[in-house]
Amino acid sequence: MHRLSILLGGLNFALVGALALEWVDSGYPGTSYPTIALELAAAALVCALILLIKTRRAESLLGELRNSRFQLGALFEHSPICMNLKDPDGRYLMVNEAYCDWFGKPSREIVGKSGAFGWLSSQEISNDIQSMEALVVETGRVVTRQVQTVRAGKTHQRFLLKFPAINDEGKTVGLGTIAFDKTDQKAAEAALSAERDRASRLEATLREAIMAMPAGFAVFDESDRLVICNKQYAQFNPSFRNDPGLAAGLSFRQVMSETLESGMVIGVTPDQYEAFTEDRMLRHREAAGVPFQQLLGDRVCQTIESKMPHGGIIVLRQDVTEQRKLEQKHQDAEDLLRNLFDNFGHGIMIRDRDTRLVRANKAALEQIGLPADQAVGKTTSEMLMMIGMEDDAGDLTAQEIRMMDRGETDEGLIARAGPDGAQQYVLLSRFPLIGRNDEVKGLGVLRYDVTELIETQRALEAAKANLEKEVFEQTEEIRVSERRFRILAHASADWFWECDSDLRFTYLSENFPVPGGGPVSKLIGVSLREYHQLTNERPTISQTLLSMYEAREQVRDFEALRNVTGTERYYRLNAIPLFENGVFEGYAGSTTDISELYQARESLVESERLASLGSMVAGVAHEINTPVGICVTAGTTVLGAAQTLRDGIAGGSLKRSEFEAALTKISEGMTLVDSNLARAAKLISSFKSIAVDQASEAERTFHLVAYLQEIADSLSPNLKPKKVSVDISGPNDLELKSYPGAFAQIITNLVMNSMLHGFVGRDGGSIVIEVTEASGVAELRYADDGVGMEEETVKRIFDPFFTTKRGQGGSGLGMHILFNLVSKILRGNVRCKSEPDKGIEIVIRFPVVTSKS
Repeated sequence: MHRLSILLGGLNFALVGALALEWVDSGYPGTSYPTIALELAAAALVCALILLIKTRRAESLLGELRNSRFQLGALFEHSPICMNLKDPDGRYLMVNEAYCDWFGKPSREIVGKSGAFGWLSSQEISNDIQSMEALVVETGRVVTRQVQTVRAGKTHQRFLLKFPAINDEGKTVGLGTIAFDKTDQKAAEAALSAERDRASRLEATLREAIMAMPAGFAVFDESDRLVICNKQYAQFNPSFRNDPGLAAGLSFRQVMSETLESGMVIGVTPDQYEAFTEDRMLRHREAAGVPFQQLLGDRVCQTIESKMPHGGIIVLRQDVTEQRKLEQKHQDAEDLLRNLFDNFGHGIMIRDRDTRLVRANKAALEQIGLPADQAVGKTTSEMLMMIGMEDDAGDLTAQEIRMMDRGETDEGLIARAGPDGAQQYVLLSRFPLIGRNDEVKGLGVLRYDVTELIETQRALEAAKANLEKEVFEQTEEIRVSERRFRILAHASADWFWECDSDLRFTYLSENFPVPGGGPVSKLIGVSLREYHQLTNERPTISQTLLSMYEAREQVRDFEALRNVTGTERYYRLNAIPLFENGVFEGYAGSTTDISELYQARESLVESERLASLGSMVAGVAHEINTPVGICVTAGTTVLGAAQTLRDGIAGGSLKRSEFEAALTKISEGMTLVDSNLARAAKLISSFKSIAVDQASEAERTFHLVAYLQEIADSLSPNLKPKKVSVDISGPNDLELKSYPGAFAQIITNLVMNSMLHGFVGRDGGSIVIEVTEASGVAELRYADDGVGMEEETVKRIFDPFFTTKRGQGGSGLGMHILFNLVSKILRGNVRCKSEPDKGIEIVIRFPVVTSKS
């Protein structure tokens, strides 16, 4: 093309030359042709040069145009975005590969076809596209729209951009389409949104975790300002203690200064604040991750500061107060174990893996007769040689090493002369010392000095021969006694019985009472429940016994009122459960008629009650003797002073000083008489009230705490000689309608028991009586600080006739009377708690009955 342009230019140039010659020839006849030719040649040369330059520029522009067209064509063809171009009639002029791939058609089947070709599968979308194209043609503007289409079973989100193709004259000559598949973008946006939500939740979770941490936690940014902290960290800063969020933005220096100024840093005075602050800031900036300890308030805190990879510092402050206390306890326990080791009565040795002595206590060193500095570090063989037992050394070291290797234990008795020359017997026990990882660390040796035990054993063996002879002789006597016992048991007034696991009678002694009469065989197979019904036993008693049987409990001295032979009599029941290899097999028991014994016991109970009243009378009489004696003495003094006044007045020689002295004696004497008479009157009043209540057993209304104080006052003559104090406390307004005599008997029995049993051999003691009331139930707690009781005694304390002072003033009925008074009169219950050397505690609970109720 450009060469054709050059040819046309040359023809034009020749034509111009010819015209110029003609013009010269006609217009300038005087000018020579050579001159004109040169001028034309020069002009032609200039024109040729200009034409050549323009030609090369045109070739360059044409090349760039070709390159641009090639690049644009390649971009159009190979773009991943679907693109097409249509003519004004809506037929495809151009489509790229992405567009063809989307619809699965080659370009030859698309180009020249109608624009609806690609949307024939969805008429609704096809109509929508056609309306878009019509709008573009009509308005000449770009139109965009999002459509949803299904391809290969997958839903796609497509973004369509329709634009007009306009020529140089501004006319629309076609229609272009660009289609973006935004499915992956939407999925990515959804994933990004989900990731942002997850990050937000993670941040919230992390914040909650920081706030919930049991240790103090804080984060400072690269400018050393607080980003976040929890309440455990903020507890030592008053300004944001209740709201850690207020601390955000504070510098570490500000936080630390506030902690100092609030006095939370123990051991740092105001004049030391500056030096302490600089030292603390230096440690903070280093943030070496090394823990250090601080005393903040009353808490011991361990702090660790560490640098973050991208700048900033994390501060972790842990309250280790309890840990330090626990470490102190462990140290105390270690000290205790060390003391136990050193002062243990038997020898203890610890050897290493080479059997060299590491440590030995005093007893072990005394047994071998060597000081610690000579024994430590020596093997067993070396030690034996040092104490003159070369013959026993042998290969003992190798033997002990084998024991450790095999994890074996060994025990044996050795006999040798002790450090004092006497024969000594030592029971030697050797065992490997196992570490946490089941690794043998050494050998433990226990040395028990059994010399005294061996000598005792020999003495026992010497006595054994005589004992065997005596046992043989007595065996025959036991056989005879056993036969006699069987006969006596058969002839006994007690009734013996057995039952199986279903609580049915399997054996009954011949004299066992049968309700309604008849042989005992009539009851074989009858259940205990049926038998209780036949005896017309009270339902409460029957239910209690049956509950004990069902619970497989032992029945001991249980008393019941039954009508077996036509009259009501009192019986005592005892039964023990029988087990074989842990399996219940039944009961074996006995029943005793105690009607006469019951009547005698009731008489003894009454006698005991009157005896306690008599003891109180004797005590009160002795106590009244003192104030009455003082009154007599004071009265004598007053009479003497009055006689002196009378004689002085009669003789007319009475001086003023003598008169005043006599009046003083009379006044002091009468004061003494008045106070002691009041004391005696109080004792008599308390005694009268208590004595009448104990004797009458009448019901009346009284204030419990005040009445208990009267009882204590009446018992004071018995308490003072032993210096025993009584402290009574409780609600003063607690009023009861009950039996004061029962309370008097209960308190009297308890105090006398404390005097007889609790404070024996002691000079002084204290008794505490405490009354409380709640929900209509009163509780009376009696406690002393006496010698206490064994567990077996506590179990039997309410049994009749049980006493540990038989023959020393104890009848065994005091606590039994108390039990009956509480259960029958007060309708309550009583329990006892005691241990040796810890006193006794009696708790009585009973319903509160008032005059109103």
